Amino acid sequence: MKFVYIIVLLSLLVKADEIERIESLVTDIQKLRMNYDNTQEKLALANRLLEDEKQKNQILLNELETKEIKINKLENKLKSLINNEKSNSENIEKVKVIDIECSKNSNSDENVFPQLQMRKSVVDTSAQTYRLNKDADVYDRIEGSVVQTWEQRTSFTSNYKEGDWIKVTGFFVDKVWQKAQQELWLHSNDADKRSAQ
Repeated sequence: MKFVYIIVLLSLLVKADEIERIESLVTDIQKLRMNYDNTQEKLALANRLLEDEKQKNQILLNELETKEIKINKLENKLKSLINNEKSNSENIEKVKVIDIECSKNSNSDENVFPQLQMRKSVVDTSAQTYRLNKDADVYDRIEGSVVQTWEQRTSFTSNYKEGDWIKVTGFFVDKVWQKAQQELWLHSNDADKRSAQ
């Protein structure tokens, strides 16, 4: 019987240790939970502060970018003003040099200014209809490259003449007028004006 009591007593002691250990684990878990909750709160606060700082940084970056754009504009304006000032001073120097040369040569009949060339006569006329009097080359510009060859009796329109050249503004295909999509020129001696009918 003593033996049974000893076994029961020992089993109660072992269970008491086990209960004590479980209670200690529960207490540790509760502390860990509290620490975890505190840490989560601190993390949330830190995240809010981080977002605030990010927004402030973005605002500052935008302001900096705006200031840099203004600085670049002002620098370009300053460069332009400096270039204009230099060009004005160079022009003044040139005028002074020409004045000096003119005053030196005022006694002579020699002209210090270059001879001006006369511009070719450009005639902007009312629209005219022309017909080719022979097969003719069509050019991409005055004295330019041949881009097409038109048959005799081809009709076209123009309202622009320069020297011996006629600019084609449109032409007829199957008696239907079409506007010229590119610059086309013909020799004036290759075409005759058509009289109004």
